[in-house]
Amino acid sequence: MKSPVGTTFVVAASLLGAAAVAQLVAVLVYFGPGLGQPAAPAVLAVATPPPTPAPTPAPTPASAPDAPVVDEKAVEQAAADAARIAELLKESEKLEGGSSPNAALVPLEEAVALQPRNAEVLSRLAGLQERAGQNELAEMTWKSVIELGPDAGRFLDVADIRLRLLKQQGALPAGGSELRDQVGLQPGSTLGVIDLQLKDSPGDGKPVKDLRLAIKARPGERVEASDVRINVTFYEMVNGEVVPTMSRVQSMWFTTPVDWREEGIEILEVKYEIPRIGPDGGPPPAYYGYMVNIYHRGQLQDTRADPVDLQGMFPPPLNELPDAAQP
Repeated sequence: MKSPVGTTFVVAASLLGAAAVAQLVAVLVYFGPGLGQPAAPAVLAVATPPPTPAPTPAPTPASAPDAPVVDEKAVEQAAADAARIAELLKESEKLEGGSSPNAALVPLEEAVALQPRNAEVLSRLAGLQERAGQNELAEMTWKSVIELGPDAGRFLDVADIRLRLLKQQGALPAGGSELRDQVGLQPGSTLGVIDLQLKDSPGDGKPVKDLRLAIKARPGERVEASDVRINVTFYEMVNGEVVPTMSRVQSMWFTTPVDWREEGIEILEVKYEIPRIGPDGGPPPAYYGYMVNIYHRGQLQDTRADPVDLQGMFPPPLNELPDAAQP
C-alpha cells in the first residue's frame, strides 16, 4: 500500500509546476513565435560567386633617399662648352681650307683647353700638327690620346699607329721593298703601306690574328675609294704545303669616310680566325704568314709579305681590275 503523498510535497510540486508554467510563458513572450523555427545552417550549400574584392590600397611608398642635387650651373656650362666645341671645329675646318692652313690650329687649341679629355678634338689637333710639320707637338698630343685609355674609343688605336709612325721616321715595315721615296711610297705609286702590325687576340674564345695596316696616299693626290682594291691573304701549312687559308677573314676601316684626305692615311684592320681542325677533319693547319697587295685603278701600288718568300711563291699580278667587293 502506497504511502499517502504529503501535503507539503503536493504544495511544493504545485508551486514548482506553477513556476515552470510561468517561466515558459515568459520565454514565449520574450522570444516570440520565432522560437519554434529551425536554426539556420552554419554553411550555405549553394555555391555563389565570390564577391568582388575591394581594391587594395596602394602601399605607402617608403621614404626614398634624397635625390642628388643637380648643379644647374654645371649643366649649363657643359652645354655651352659642347656648343662652343662644335663652333671651333667648324672654324678649324674652314681655316684649314683657306690660304693659311696653320691658322686652323688656334681654334683646335682652344677646343682642347675647354675639353682636354676629348679624344676626337685631340686627334684632330695632332693630325693638323703633323701636317704643319710640328712633329714634336703632334707626338705629345697623340700621347695624350693614348693616356685616355679605353675612354679614347676608336681613336686609341689610331693614336698608337700614328705615334709609331712618327717615331719610325721612314723606317720600313717587315716585308717592304727598300726602294722608297721621301714620302715612304714606291716611286710613281699613288698608295702604299707605311705601317704594319700583327697581334694575337682571343677573339670571342677563338684564336685570331689581328693585322692592322696604315695605308698612305701620295700628298696632293685625290683618291676615290671605288678605285682602290686591297687584297689581304693569310697562308697556312697543310700537309707540308703552303696554301691560302679557307678560314674566315674579316676587315674594317678605323675611320670613315675612306678618302685619304686630311692626314692622307687610312687604317685598315683585318682579322683572321685560326682554324681548329684541318680541312679533312684532322689536326689544324699551322699558320704560315700573310701578304698584302694594294691596287689603284687596276695597277699594283705596293705589296707586303711576312715572310717575304710568299712574294716568290705567290707573285701578285701587276694589273687587276677593282671591284665593289673590297674591304
